Amino acid sequence: MSEEDPIQQDRNLALAYLDELDEETMRHAWGERSPEDRRRIVLAAIIFGRQFEEKMAENPPGPRQEEKQRFLMSLMNAAISEFAKYEGVDQSEASRFLSDVNTRDYVLEFNEVLDAYDEDDPELTLDDVFKRAIEARKEKAIRAQHWSSG
Repeated sequence: MSEEDPIQQDRNLALAYLDELDEETMRHAWGERSPEDRRRIVLAAIIFGRQFEEKMAENPPGPRQEEKQRFLMSLMNAAISEFAKYEGVDQSEASRFLSDVNTRDYVLEFNEVLDAYDEDDPELTLDDVFKRAIEARKEKAIRAQHWSSG
């Protein structure tokens, strides 16, 4: 494949990101996931981030809740389709992998990590930014519970 093949570029980027992460950090973040699942989580985060940016540029959601829901459904469907293409699997297998609650949370969290890594202090490594996100999980859970409890 040529260097300009976007699928291969994203696959290589996912592997490069994984090489920047410590084994201990990945185990703490994702448990005993296989190296293949880890690669798929990172690849899905890359795809999700790009799909989000493209969809926001093309047709951002309006202020109504149903518009936001349609936007999110369209975003997830596009991410699943692209992930299936990248992985060479059918839509149902891609959907099954990305619909798992834990996997979906890991993908969204790592997408946020990649965004923060681009914006954060250049002195921080990707592993440092990821560790901060993992440490912030408890605080996020507390806030979410507070707001959902009434």
